[in-house]
Amino acid sequence: MSRDGVGADAQNCGLCPHRDHCGLYELLHRSGIQRRARVGLLEFPAGATIPTETGHIYAVRSGALKVLWTDGRERSHVLDFCFPGQLLGLESSLGLEVRWRRLVALQWTRVCFLACIDAAGSGAEVGIPSGLLVARLAGNIMPVWARTRSMLASASARVAAYLVRMLDEAAEGGGHLPALLPPVSRVDIADYLGLRSESVSRALATFRTAGWIRGTIENLEVICPEPLRELAASADRAGGHAQRKQQRKHEHSEAQG
Repeated sequence: MSRDGVGADAQNCGLCPHRDHCGLYELLHRSGIQRRARVGLLEFPAGATIPTETGHIYAVRSGALKVLWTDGRERSHVLDFCFPGQLLGLESSLGLEVRWRRLVALQWTRVCFLACIDAAGSGAEVGIPSGLLVARLAGNIMPVWARTRSMLASASARVAAYLVRMLDEAAEGGGHLPALLPPVSRVDIADYLGLRSESVSRALATFRTAGWIRGTIENLEVICPEPLRELAASADRAGGHAQRKQQRKHEHSEAQG
């Protein structure tokens, strides 16, 4: 593990107050081993890189982190965010090494981990069927697809969709409305949404003026979520319209051929 991680005593998932919305506990429960599984717990300060080891599975217990993708020019881009209850590094759990992906804590973050399969002699005491892990990994495709659709919407709709997602994740992780969102920089938000930083600033300024949010970029708080939800829904509609248009164009080309 990284030197940035602070270890804690092994945890019993069955006693965890977050188990009802935890992907790791769900896997243990479906495998029938939740009563005897004891997971490790690591804590990371903001900015620390969270390592993943082959043959292990991880889940966010508290805090938040960003998933960075490194391109061919060694430049990092924000691919996604992870929140309490969500699984991390599923590729590593299946024995795959992913060099292009890096996990970085956005704030003080606690991560549970478990040796889940006997990959390359890991000596795991607890086995989770690889089929369950593959199914969870495949399920990650849908959020990526939804985000790709939203890229065709306006800047305001994209920023609204981002705020709504952060709000819902905070609520599911034990937060309460009005919600204080995780501290994500304007640059990271813009990178994630495919926008310029100035466009993010303008959208947030508009939302503040309307009374939907308040606070600085480091302490954003949603105080009126419904208008944001309506605006965010337009991002999905825009993506769906563009997808149908492209499908009709494809069908027309095939007919002409």
